[in-house]
Amino acid sequence: MSRIVRRIGGLTAVWYVLAIALVVAVWQGFVLLGRTPDYLLPTPAQVAEALSTYREPLLREGWVTLRGILLAFGVSAVLGVAIAVPMAFSRVVERLGYPLLVMSQAVPKVALGPLFIVWFGFGLTTNVLIAVSVAIFPIIVNTVLGLTSIDPDLVRLGRSMGASRRRLFRLVRMPSALPSVLAGLKVAVTFAVIGVVVGEFIVGGAGLGYLTISASGNQNVPLLFACVISLAVLGALLFAAVDLLERIALRRHP
Repeated sequence: MSRIVRRIGGLTAVWYVLAIALVVAVWQGFVLLGRTPDYLLPTPAQVAEALSTYREPLLREGWVTLRGILLAFGVSAVLGVAIAVPMAFSRVVERLGYPLLVMSQAVPKVALGPLFIVWFGFGLTTNVLIAVSVAIFPIIVNTVLGLTSIDPDLVRLGRSMGASRRRLFRLVRMPSALPSVLAGLKVAVTFAVIGVVVGEFIVGGAGLGYLTISASGNQNVPLLFACVISLAVLGALLFAAVDLLERIALRRHP
């Protein structure tokens, strides 16, 4: 297991480093060829300097954002699967639930922010709930898809062997739905990042989203880029972690 983790993690890290190097090279070339003013597009070196100069506030606010993302992702995963299971096995629940889900996603989360502030006040709770309202949707949809797309022959085989509904769910249905569930989790973790940052834009006070708004208001473009890069790296690391979990889980349950 540890060898698999090291191998997959090493390959993932290599591709991420190559992707970042490509972006930096294109960025530097664009600055040099386009002669863009620093106040519009700073060089990678200036942004790197800002990352070093403002490392303490970036780390402090980054931890606030990371805590909100992890809480939102955990709540979305548990609640999303819990909602998806009855939707997968009950036609009435599915027909009632899907319209509500679609309508909830059609409402801009910026519009929900002031309402959540009235209900839950300013703070982490509002940020997490905004993120959950975004991240839970792909988990529910993918879990329902995985549970309803199972091979009927596997279900009939389990029933012929005397398996109870609970045992059939645990040993047949859920392992078969695992790829879809994990795919939903990969999408959800990036949505959780977006949701928490949107919450920090609206609520303010703390987090990388708040620091981004502050840098924009002060016209501190290098710090603004440093915040954006920090969020991108944070999102990429979280996605890579869920991707690694997916690969390990699918290797154990092919």
